Amino acid sequence: MASSVTHISAYSATSSAIYQSTHEGSHIVRETFDDRIKQWRHWLFGTDYEGRRIVMGRSLLDWILLIGCHVVFLAALIVMGVVFMALFYWIIDWNFPTIQGPSSMLQTPGIGFRPQPDIRSTVIRFVKGDGATYVHHLDHIEAYLKYYENQNQQGENYIDCSEIRERRTKDFDKVCRYDLIELGPDCVKQQNFGFDDGQPCILLKLNRIFDWIPEEYTNETVPRSILYDPNGEPLWSQWWITVTCEGENAADRENMGSLLYFPAQGFHFKYFPFRNQQGYRSPLVFVRFEDPHPGMILMMTCKAWARNIQHDFNEMTGMVHFELLVD
Repeated sequence: MASSVTHISAYSATSSAIYQSTHEGSHIVRETFDDRIKQWRHWLFGTDYEGRRIVMGRSLLDWILLIGCHVVFLAALIVMGVVFMALFYWIIDWNFPTIQGPSSMLQTPGIGFRPQPDIRSTVIRFVKGDGATYVHHLDHIEAYLKYYENQNQQGENYIDCSEIRERRTKDFDKVCRYDLIELGPDCVKQQNFGFDDGQPCILLKLNRIFDWIPEEYTNETVPRSILYDPNGEPLWSQWWITVTCEGENAADRENMGSLLYFPAQGFHFKYFPFRNQQGYRSPLVFVRFEDPHPGMILMMTCKAWARNIQHDFNEMTGMVHFELLVD
């Protein structure tokens, strides 16, 4: 018992002596504010371990090399940018695309539609007779049609093509004047394009592809689906790009009601090709929904028909999709 106590006491005494000597032989040095000021001054302007003058941690030679490298790098970037822009402006023709014909990705034109005041949505929704729900649709159609008014199609670059029945064979550098009378008497601003009566007129246009010329069907090659409309009236005409709209499923076809097209034949060949003529106007077609079922959202697809128009729903070539909801 006594030996154990003696052993513990000896160990404690030894530990205390070691701790005391360590504590007394060392101390923690804390930096003061003056020390930090001195370090900052030395970094800003001082000498290194070799006795060389340094400014902000670098010698004069280091600064010269660093600034020189940055100047050379930035100069090289500027020179490369100027060279590439010069090549770009030298190669690119602002009036004619560099890649045309079979080499171009654009082989088949798409179709655009109005109204589409919100480019993020393809839904045309309104309440019959409630102007507040479709005034933005009317404004969008009206704003687009202003480009086709007579005062905006004046000048030496415009020609009268009303007598052309087939293709245009000359004056390709000029523009055929498009007369809004061709869009018929039912889809007009005075009747609010049919929205007041729940019979909306949807405006379709063929998108532009440089130097694209439609190819006509013959009696042997024309698809039977475009020969006549659902009412048995002739629909296809040889020198026109026929336009058809239909519901995407059985419910849509059942509830969309009858459709009228203005002009009935579609887009005439005389308005092609587009060659970036000044003041060019794409031909238009109005599709009027005569009696769409209220409260039903109609999924619609409209197609343009010519021998060299391919329909691809994924790429939306030769066609357009939109939804119509009349409340």
